Amino acid sequence: MPFYRTTRSFFLLFLWCNLALSQNYPVKHFTSANELPNNAVRSLLVDSDKVLWIGTENGVVKKENGVLKYYFEEDGLALNSCWAIAEDKNGNLWFGSYGEGISIYDGFDFKLISEEDGLIHNEITKLFSCQDQVFVGTSDGVSMIDINTFKVVSMENPPGKELFRVQDFFSYNNEIYVATYNLGIFRIDEQQDEAALVKVSDHKFIYSVLVDNDSIYSSNKEFFTKQKLANYVQEKDLAAEKLGTSIIWDYVKTGQDRIFAAAWGIYDTNGGIYEIVGERLVSRASEFNITSKEVISLAYDPDFEKLYVGTRNDGLFEIALNPPITFHESAGKRTLGFARTKNASAVLRDDAILVKNGKNEQTISLLQLKEWQEDYVQTTSLPLPRHEDHFYELDYSTVAEDIKFYDIKVHQDMFWVNTNIGVFAIKASGELERYLPLHSEEINFTPEGKLIETNPYGGVRVYSDLDGFKYTRYDQEDRHTPTMIVGSLQKGQKTYMLSIFSGLYTWQNGHFLSYFKKGIWKEKKLKHITQLGENLAISNEFGDVLIVNDAAAFKVLKKIPRAKIQGNTISFLENYRGTLIIGTEKGLNLYKDERFIFVDREQGLEQPLLSADVRENVLSIGSDNGFYELDLDVLIEPKMLVDEIELKEVFVNNHKLARLPVTIEDRIQLAHNENTLLLKFSTKAHPFPHKLKYRYRLNKNASWSLATSKPEIFLPSLPHENYSIEVQVSDESTGISFTRPLLNMSIFPPFWKTWWFGGLLVLIAGTGIMGIYKFQIRQNRKFEAQKGLIQKRLEETKMEALLAQMNPHFIFNAMNSIQYYIMDNDIEKATEFLGDFSKLIRLNLDHCTRPKILLIEEIEYLQAYIRVENTRFNNAIQVIFEVDPSIDAYELEIPTMLLQTFVENVFVHAFPQSIKNPLLKVSFELLSEGLLQCKIEDNGIGFSSGQGNRLHESKGVNLVRERVALLGYEVEETLQVTSVKNEGTLILLKLKV
Repeated sequence: MPFYRTTRSFFLLFLWCNLALSQNYPVKHFTSANELPNNAVRSLLVDSDKVLWIGTENGVVKKENGVLKYYFEEDGLALNSCWAIAEDKNGNLWFGSYGEGISIYDGFDFKLISEEDGLIHNEITKLFSCQDQVFVGTSDGVSMIDINTFKVVSMENPPGKELFRVQDFFSYNNEIYVATYNLGIFRIDEQQDEAALVKVSDHKFIYSVLVDNDSIYSSNKEFFTKQKLANYVQEKDLAAEKLGTSIIWDYVKTGQDRIFAAAWGIYDTNGGIYEIVGERLVSRASEFNITSKEVISLAYDPDFEKLYVGTRNDGLFEIALNPPITFHESAGKRTLGFARTKNASAVLRDDAILVKNGKNEQTISLLQLKEWQEDYVQTTSLPLPRHEDHFYELDYSTVAEDIKFYDIKVHQDMFWVNTNIGVFAIKASGELERYLPLHSEEINFTPEGKLIETNPYGGVRVYSDLDGFKYTRYDQEDRHTPTMIVGSLQKGQKTYMLSIFSGLYTWQNGHFLSYFKKGIWKEKKLKHITQLGENLAISNEFGDVLIVNDAAAFKVLKKIPRAKIQGNTISFLENYRGTLIIGTEKGLNLYKDERFIFVDREQGLEQPLLSADVRENVLSIGSDNGFYELDLDVLIEPKMLVDEIELKEVFVNNHKLARLPVTIEDRIQLAHNENTLLLKFSTKAHPFPHKLKYRYRLNKNASWSLATSKPEIFLPSLPHENYSIEVQVSDESTGISFTRPLLNMSIFPPFWKTWWFGGLLVLIAGTGIMGIYKFQIRQNRKFEAQKGLIQKRLEETKMEALLAQMNPHFIFNAMNSIQYYIMDNDIEKATEFLGDFSKLIRLNLDHCTRPKILLIEEIEYLQAYIRVENTRFNNAIQVIFEVDPSIDAYELEIPTMLLQTFVENVFVHAFPQSIKNPLLKVSFELLSEGLLQCKIEDNGIGFSSGQGNRLHESKGVNLVRERVALLGYEVEETLQVTSVKNEGTLILLKLKV
């Protein structure tokens, strides 16, 4: 007998698995390891704006739309230890510290009230807001504080030495009652001149109370009571039944009339989170996943059905009491798939198949599947398939523990399960209809009801007779034979098959067709498929989803790119009433008509998401340790959760703005250097704040910014302009967006960019230009005048030079010489002399009209002058002219009438009768490119520096100096005169050419 048959009775002991699965609530846990400043949560409050306030032993935390803000002593708190929180009707928050009195917060600043202000004691145990008063319970007395004037009235304690420790307040018949620990119940009498405490009952050891309609729950040592409120305040019915076994420190009642209790036994371990059901305390620790036995504070949010549980040692728990998602636990088991027939449903787990038919529930274990396989192997008369027959290899020795499920499908009102040990057809009753020794990771059926067995590499078989195991094999070499099939769907007259490598295939009209090989559709890497109305939704390996229609002709209607789908890897596709359901590694995407809804762990949906099935309006999703159920009607048609946006804070250049605009029409006006802003805003309370994405634009015509998860806008270095900032909030939990104006503001330009400053600059510039223009005109006129004077003076100096050359002495001497030759009858010499003299006169008249003359012309003129003068000396003076060979005398020009004066002085002063062999030498040398040196030297009598310098006193030489200066030369550098007595004189004149 096989081993599995001998152990069957033993295995039945382990069939504890069934369809009755427990529900767990979505829970968030906050501790000092992540977000709280301390694990001891002493007080909790959900205020009128649905903001949660958390009082710990080390500061206060504000939790608004998932964002936590912290307040400590340095922020204004009286003390970090916060034991009580209340809100008055003015919207102020009151924080009671255990040791330093009360801190009142108006949203901007803290106001402190302590014993110095009349408070009866600084150790606050309870705060109770009613009308215009906040009642303050302390460890030794009661005070009242007016919420408008903050006037403190403290009531006198009853006589005695025991501390008047206040544990709770409650209201009855418009009067306020005080529950104390060991002195009883007191009524606050405000009818007298001064408020007073009036004892009404002797209930002792009270820890907390809860008024429920006309009843009151009262906590005592290790029990609680439920009594009529009227009897409780009149000390009747003192013998009320004692309920429970722990000390209850706080109560809360929900909108569903559920009452929860926070319990901590102090000296025992029977505390925790409880629900009062009837007259029993029922622990909710396992459903809420709260293991702490020291629960001391509670709060409830009626809008979002959330329960907040504060513990003394394990932080804060947030529980969704009415979640759209419920989790059914099967510890340690994975839910791989779902299926349903007309009358039955099945859940495929990694350890069993759970079948439910009406009230009949069956668990088909791995051992049962193995036994069914063994029965077939031992009794069949048909040959078993082998790997050499091109079947996907099946190992008949696989043990039950190693059985692996691939999929579960429904056909002919039966569940078809393919595994690594074969295919099982199971009836709705849980009985085996047939076993097939086939190993296929993907099976399906033709429209005619024939089984299709796929093989990754060995072709495909279509079975016409399962009883006789008769089939038609389609060889993998055929281009239309499906290979590497990972998904399939039977729809109408077609069975679709998806290949990870070669795209879409169909079975229709008795044969396979490859859409890729046929050229119908070029998509190759496909993974998941589902029906979407009359269309198909198909995902590819890259995370895109394509909506196609394959009715009359194949057509791709739409592509949903992976960029719009949250998640990179698609695990399944389903549909519900035209809504496409896409499961990914990040969560659940619901898509319809361009609207995306996203569901993830924030709503209570944890990874992994293994499989899915839609039944009516319920979506079931398989995961580790159980499966989820989601109400699709609630998810797909949610109400709008965001319909307002409020500006909370404005920081300008890192400084908080003291006053915010009252209305959106109010405009903030800022200077040009106040242009770096941080805007903080918020929506009203949202159950899933991390689903909100924000973006903004600066003006109507501006582009939207990139979406961010932070409700703030940082605007660095804004240019001067008028701004009308809008914010758009996209709610991923509903797929709805909300847009509204947030702030109007103006940033003024700096004064140098204003129109008036620009106009002033233009005026100044125009005035300056006009001034410069007039100045230039005056300068030009002055220059022209000076130029005219200089030109006039040049002309005058030239004329003076001409007159100097033609001075009366020279002319007289020349005429005497001519007369002498005539009288001496030397007609030839007289004629020659007269010719030289006339030529000299002509050259003078010619040169005086020109500013410059050629060097050759100057040489000719000097030679003519020297001949006339030398004639009078009987040509006794030897004259030498030298010109540097590098000089082109026919190209080079020099100023006219500069050299003749110095030559004249030689003839007038240099050679008296005593000079033997007189010599005059005139030479021209090019010192450098553009600089000509003219040298005139003689061997005459010269002169010494101590004697009168007749040469320097010569009017002609002074005219030369003046002309040189007028021509722009430095006189001392340009004209140099060197003379040695009895040795001669040297004249050097350097000119630019």
